[in-house]
Amino acid sequence: MGQEEKSNKPKNDVIFKNLFSKVGNEDLLKEFLEEIVGIKIKKIEIQKEVELNKSHTKEKVGRLDLRVKINENIIVIIEMQLEDKCKMNKRAMYYAGKIMGNSLEVGQTYNQIKDMYVISILNYNMLETEEYNTDTVIVDSKYRKYIVIDGIKFYFIELPKFREQVKVPKTKLEEWLTFIDYENMEMVNMAIAQNKLVEKAQKEYEYLTGDEATKRWQFLREKAILDERAAYINGKTKGKEEGKIVGRKEGKKIAKIETAKAMLKDKVNIEIIEKYTDISQKELRKLLKSEELVR
Repeated sequence: MGQEEKSNKPKNDVIFKNLFSKVGNEDLLKEFLEEIVGIKIKKIEIQKEVELNKSHTKEKVGRLDLRVKINENIIVIIEMQLEDKCKMNKRAMYYAGKIMGNSLEVGQTYNQIKDMYVISILNYNMLETEEYNTDTVIVDSKYRKYIVIDGIKFYFIELPKFREQVKVPKTKLEEWLTFIDYENMEMVNMAIAQNKLVEKAQKEYEYLTGDEATKRWQFLREKAILDERAAYINGKTKGKEEGKIVGRKEGKKIAKIETAKAMLKDKVNIEIIEKYTDISQKELRKLLKSEELVR
């Protein structure tokens, strides 16, 4: 399997967003979300700003979250992270707060702020807990069952833990995560056989990964990520080299000052010291004064 085929999985953010944000695939997203958030979804609306077929190459390394409004009053953010690049818990909190604040229109009160669910699907382990699906709320430190701040919930799904713990998909959530992860084809085939919507998702996935525009867009995004990494590494290397250069310059400067001090001590003419050290007479007089004060 080539590198392109390895990355062309439903958990790739480009593929994931194209698959679940496509008009006509609302039933796929509805079932997947119902299994995660545990509520019946009567109405689902995918936010238009995630329409990837309007994306430009300049956005190729931008955030590709899937933003959804369910039941008129809840905003759901789904974000896929294949690599551990940052403190995801901090990022999720910052991101949620920003979007929640922006959802309040002029003239509205705080009571009109929509509830927010943030779902982070991670291709790495972040938490020390055993569960692969972590549902978090803000509670009182003493009375743990008392929710202090409602209206916002965070879900972290860690795929490596899922792969380790689930060998046969038995629930709808396990079927969907098996499909999204796409690592164990025997399990994927089980999920497809057990769930008609997963079967539909598989057909859509086959279509998407055969679409040349999607492939090209994904290639540009992956190339940009690699370029970004290379730039970061080169920047660190360049920084080290610049540090060496600065260090050598500082070393030479210190050496000249020590030479000037010795010449001043021997009462060498200040003009001669300037000639051989490139230190101005003004700086030399300051240096002479400081040396006299020390003595």
